[in-house]
Amino acid sequence: MAIKIRLFQRQRKDIKGKWYGKAVSTGLVDTRELARAISHSNSVTESDVYAVIKALVAEMRYQLQSGKTVVVEDLGRFHLTVKSEMVDSPEAYNIKKHVREVKLKFTPTAHRNQTDRTLQRPLTIGTQVERWTI
Repeated sequence: MAIKIRLFQRQRKDIKGKWYGKAVSTGLVDTRELARAISHSNSVTESDVYAVIKALVAEMRYQLQSGKTVVVEDLGRFHLTVKSEMVDSPEAYNIKKHVREVKLKFTPTAHRNQTDRTLQRPLTIGTQVERWTI
């Protein structure tokens, strides 16, 4: 499986006309779909938690490398992107040469507070902060 790279032409004045590659999400896979896929290869009991976590990571890797965005409720979204060099034309773009690095991007889940419209992230609710002193 492979992620898909789409070419875009830069519009900034200083580098206008240059082309670069950008990873494209080919779909969405949520926790239920991950769980269903994992259940086909694992027998899950309380004593198998470690195996389930390992299977989750393996399944996420598979889905990400298939070009999917992985959504884990109350955690966030994961997707792959690329760091790509710019070229003068689409014909000059070579994926093997111009894609420099594949990166994993994570966006934490957030919900708007209906009262003041601020973002609340489930993983940070209730977190206390204090100054660190040596």
